[in-house]
Amino acid sequence: MAQSGRDKPLDPAAWGSDHVGKPLPDLVAGDECLFCHRLDVGPSWPKNRHNLTLRKADAEEPALAALKKDPALRGEADKVTHLLGGTHRQRFLKSAEAYGKLELLSVAWLPGDKSGKLIDTERLRWDARTFAENCAGCHASGVDAKTHAFSAIAVECYTCHGEVPEMHTKDTSLVHLSKKRREEARIVMSICAQCHLRTGKSRSSGLPYANQFVAGDNLFRDFHVDLSLEKIQEQNPADRHILDNVRQVAVLGKEEVTCLSCHAVHEQSSKKHHRVAWSETCLACHNPTGPKRIRPAFEVHSRTCGY
Repeated sequence: MAQSGRDKPLDPAAWGSDHVGKPLPDLVAGDECLFCHRLDVGPSWPKNRHNLTLRKADAEEPALAALKKDPALRGEADKVTHLLGGTHRQRFLKSAEAYGKLELLSVAWLPGDKSGKLIDTERLRWDARTFAENCAGCHASGVDAKTHAFSAIAVECYTCHGEVPEMHTKDTSLVHLSKKRREEARIVMSICAQCHLRTGKSRSSGLPYANQFVAGDNLFRDFHVDLSLEKIQEQNPADRHILDNVRQVAVLGKEEVTCLSCHAVHEQSSKKHHRVAWSETCLACHNPTGPKRIRPAFEVHSRTCGY
């Protein structure tokens, strides 16, 4: 049973198991899942941020269109196969010769309200290591810890729902994060934190993403992140509220609020957070007094993600 916040702090790594050093279960492709879930998940999935965080390049996207218009970069634009990122920064990638690998172009695109701009256009080069060693674990699915090669583009169903038994068609409670499953807060937190904790690293690989994590594992048996109040306060509000909520669950044993208390992933909505009881976590973004709908302006930066 979870302890209360008044008890001795918990060891986040003390429970459960992990897949570090073990073969990953077979990844069931998202297209297979959508064959049955085409009516509930299917309509919203093409525009879901988890599906678009790494995506096939579309010539109509402003970032790629700008690359094509620049005379010095036009030749590189023809090589681009994928785009990475969203509102903060977007990167250009091309398929590598090796399986499950992408090369990253040194040029980046800064989106803007009305127009964006290309940056880092000098010393043009393609980088074969950065995506594999820094980005793949959170922007692709089924990443192999030794080769850093991925099995599927973007964050597919497997990433959050894990290994799904065949019998789940008759009993959906067998699937992690299903509507009929009563999931422990620490399981929910591990699943979301595998990508959204941007200040930690794997103890076994040294990389800034989890090593062989499968939904249901305890992320913190291998993934180390500083959950001290002092370190949390150093972060920008967006990362701070995630770290604080992880600390509430993993260190203080509080199970009332998890990421799913506020966020509906398939609906791509955070409307539920208006109904969640007030907590200290709210103050990462909201003013301590006055209407909660009024928030102070803040910027989001990430060394891990390069912006």
